[in-house]
Amino acid sequence: MLQFPGSERAREVIELLVPDETAAISIVYRTEAGLARRAFVRAPLVSVVPPGQHCSMHCAHRGDTLVLRLAPHFYADRVRAALGEVSLPAGRFAVFDPFVRAITNGLLDELRGGRRPAAAYLEPLGAVLAVHLARHYGAAAPEPNSGRCGLPPHRLVRVQAFVRDNISEELHVERLAAEVHMSQYHFARMFKHATGLPPHLYIVMQRVSHAKALLQDTELPLLEVAEQSGFRTQGHFTGVFGRYAGMTPRTFRVACRAALPGVRVA
Repeated sequence: MLQFPGSERAREVIELLVPDETAAISIVYRTEAGLARRAFVRAPLVSVVPPGQHCSMHCAHRGDTLVLRLAPHFYADRVRAALGEVSLPAGRFAVFDPFVRAITNGLLDELRGGRRPAAAYLEPLGAVLAVHLARHYGAAAPEPNSGRCGLPPHRLVRVQAFVRDNISEELHVERLAAEVHMSQYHFARMFKHATGLPPHLYIVMQRVSHAKALLQDTELPLLEVAEQSGFRTQGHFTGVFGRYAGMTPRTFRVACRAALPGVRVA
């Protein structure tokens, strides 16, 4: 069980947080404009915390969280050797990154088995992660929808608007693909390339985000919040919301009411 300090501090290293299926982390961080924001990180999401980032963390739900720390000089050396130039990763406090999860599964298994990985194992792993972070979260990283294999911007905007406008309805991949006149297979592949999320998970995250806004800004009963966010039962709503927000809808609403001035729950 990993305990995070509650006080705010600036990180001197790059931190990568990978919670397991039982853990949830609450992070209060500062944006570039100095605004305080709060994010909840739970599987399958991970968190990328750059050096110099002011934030505080605590475990919102008990469980195991793998924390990988990359020293800036180690990161710079590996990235420069692989890419020729160095750019530090931007903060992404709740991001879907299946590559990070896949590559750290072996390390987590080693630690759970009581085995301390050797440097010969950790150094190549750290190098691979450093290059991945630089390519996907660094200043030189391409925009999510800029690649040739990704969904064209006008189609992406249309699909995102369709999801937003129909968030209370049943939404299937077939329906989204039909909206932009594409086959389900090609749409799903290109949508994931453009957004980093498979369509079904994107819909779930949008439902949770919509529910958060209703819980934070309205006094609607929980059942109505569930219905307006596209959850067919309150039980399903509570389960899914708890998985991705780290707390029940009722607790989230209470936390919003009790939040420090200027801190918005993300």
